[in-house]
Amino acid sequence: MKILHTADIHLGITTYGRVDPATGLNSRLQDFRRSFTFLVEQALAEDVDLFLFCGDAFRNPDPSPTEQMIFAECLQPLVERGIPLVLLVGNHDHPVTFGRASSIDIFRYLEGQARVFRRPEVATIQTKSGPLQLIALPWPVRSLLLTRREYRQKSAAEVREVIEQLYTEYVQKAVERLDPSLPTILAGHFSVQGAELSGSERTSLIAYEPKFTVGQLALPPIDYVALGHIHRHQNLNPDGIPVVYSSSIERVSFREAEDPKGFVLVEIQTQGSRKQTQYRFVETPARRFVDVQVDARDSDDPTERILNAIGRVAVADAIVRVRYQVNEDQVARIDLRRIREALQAAAHIAGIERTVEPVVREQRTIVERDSSLREALTRYIDQHEQLHPLREQLIEAALALEARLEAERLS
Repeated sequence: MKILHTADIHLGITTYGRVDPATGLNSRLQDFRRSFTFLVEQALAEDVDLFLFCGDAFRNPDPSPTEQMIFAECLQPLVERGIPLVLLVGNHDHPVTFGRASSIDIFRYLEGQARVFRRPEVATIQTKSGPLQLIALPWPVRSLLLTRREYRQKSAAEVREVIEQLYTEYVQKAVERLDPSLPTILAGHFSVQGAELSGSERTSLIAYEPKFTVGQLALPPIDYVALGHIHRHQNLNPDGIPVVYSSSIERVSFREAEDPKGFVLVEIQTQGSRKQTQYRFVETPARRFVDVQVDARDSDDPTERILNAIGRVAVADAIVRVRYQVNEDQVARIDLRRIREALQAAAHIAGIERTVEPVVREQRTIVERDSSLREALTRYIDQHEQLHPLREQLIEAALALEARLEAERLS
């Protein structure tokens, strides 16, 4: 049985984009659609049995009609092929107001077999290769818990502990009811201890979320744990049942410049009572982010130093940012026109940022007319840090010289 596992599409992020005059759409919206379309084409080429989406379809719970249309258009070829769709509600999908639909609830009305999971549930999904058992654990919503009287007075930390306990107990009870002979996936949208965050994710926010251990999730007869929420692809249990974050399909900031983006193809093979799980990561044609950093402070021609740095990287069709450092007296020698010309092939220039190292000017030593030699020399040494270790020797030598000169004058 083959499953395509993806998450964190975040359709609607338009940072570093521009309006395409041919379509009227933001260029970044087109980037996300290109990667999404590539993902679906791979699902069709691999003839997968299930499309599994583990949360965060859009950038927020109120996507525009255009964004919803693009998402539906991308899914349509899977529906036409008869491939079942499983979609989990993520934290970006969940409505802020109680009682409102999530941003992906509408997709349960697609023709064909589409399931949207807003709450924990154990389900059996029928595929062309047979039944698949699914433990669905969408984003744990605090507001649902707080509607119960016994939890209303608890602190945020206590509520988080309750959610962790409830989810853990739910998985433990669920696995007891499963048929160990059938392919089984646990799908979730949350944080797992030990996961390496993507550059765009804020550690401060992750720290206050419910967080689970690998041991609480990777329980037999589960064959594969499919996760969303953290944007970096990784397997947190390489020596056991795979516990895998699929990655997001597009970069959203320069902190993700070096992160590969893509999705996961999973295959669960069943031979008698034995099951074996294999998976592979597939990169999407995500837009490249190129961050050019140059220290030109020691260069006689700082512009040329910057241009050489740009020439060493592939800026064509990339979102590019140039950050250079110069001294204060070099600022006038920077030719921004030539730098922008060197970036003409970029899809977007995110910025040309300058850091200026100020020129260190030595402060003049002010000596008053009635200052003694000791006072004048002390003030001079205080303003020259390199002389501090020699303070006493210099003062003693100067006073000795002064005394000798005065003695010679009187003799």
